[in-house]
Amino acid sequence: MPQPLESVLGQAQRDSLEIHNLIFHIIDPEIEEDDHVLFLDEVELQEKQKAFFLDRLRDIAEGTQYKFLPEAVSLKEKCELLLDDAQDFNQISRQITRDFAGRHQEQMSAGVFVIAVVTFQAAAHNSRKLILMVKMDRRPSFSYKYELRNGRKIAVMEEVPNALSETKAAVQKSAVVDVTDHFAWDVLAFDRVKKPLLSDYFKAFLGVTARHQDSELTRIAHGTVKKWAGKLAPEAMPEGEDLFSYTGRAFNYLNDHAQFDTDAFIDAVIKDQNSERKDVLVRQLKDELALAGVAGQQFVPRPGSIPKKQSKQVYQTAEGVTITFEGDKDAVGLRIEAKPDGGKILTIETNQLSIKQ
Repeated sequence: MPQPLESVLGQAQRDSLEIHNLIFHIIDPEIEEDDHVLFLDEVELQEKQKAFFLDRLRDIAEGTQYKFLPEAVSLKEKCELLLDDAQDFNQISRQITRDFAGRHQEQMSAGVFVIAVVTFQAAAHNSRKLILMVKMDRRPSFSYKYELRNGRKIAVMEEVPNALSETKAAVQKSAVVDVTDHFAWDVLAFDRVKKPLLSDYFKAFLGVTARHQDSELTRIAHGTVKKWAGKLAPEAMPEGEDLFSYTGRAFNYLNDHAQFDTDAFIDAVIKDQNSERKDVLVRQLKDELALAGVAGQQFVPRPGSIPKKQSKQVYQTAEGVTITFEGDKDAVGLRIEAKPDGGKILTIETNQLSIKQ
């Protein structure tokens, strides 16, 4: 039996997502009964609306990895039933939504709770299913039309009170659930209010515990950059860049940021004026981080957990000079220039030079 995958959903898998079943129920504090939920029987989706929800589902198909607690089986059992076409999908979705809404003890924002069963291509001729759940806030918006009055064009604004926003900020909480053994995680979860953590009630609703500790994710993120950069050919990198350029900037990011964000991390690691080459490098590194199970996760970096042997950058010249430092060489004032004869010129700028005995 193949080992479960450490990765989250890669770009190709997210692009292959298709809706198998989808319903949403309306959550509104002004609704008195049923834990402030208005249950729907069906959602009719035209092609444009399908594209809207698929885009939202692709947005949330990543997050911090969690495992189900052995004693918390309610949501897992219901998700297993959602995958069974012989079961009443709508009735099970109502039970899940009621549980979610009923756990919210504070003022709850109005919106919809979406439950979907989606398929994705795990490999060629290998389609698998996932359950996606997302709480989207209602965001009033405005539509307009114009009228001709006495030869003048007059804009008429109308409020659309139950609009669903296409921005990521409208997604307040989300979860991707795998009840098979395809992935090493059971749930990918995101909570915009409490990020990088989960609110107590959302965590209890999911019945999960974090699969990795922050220290482990920090080491994996740094180690993945080192592994990826170590395979790059010199011609694939900008002039003057090398393995330590990337690992140094990765270490600096992990040392300087209170929260890990995949896109910001990649942007900090890869510096390139050539946009085409940069796009290639960005895609490569993001795929590597996804395979390592780091892409999409949110955690507090713990740079002190990276072994000194891994965080140190060491250059050794043919003349026996050793240069050792942590982080980005530019940040410590080290410049390396290539000579026409193949040699190197190393320049170090410092505010103070002392003799270490």
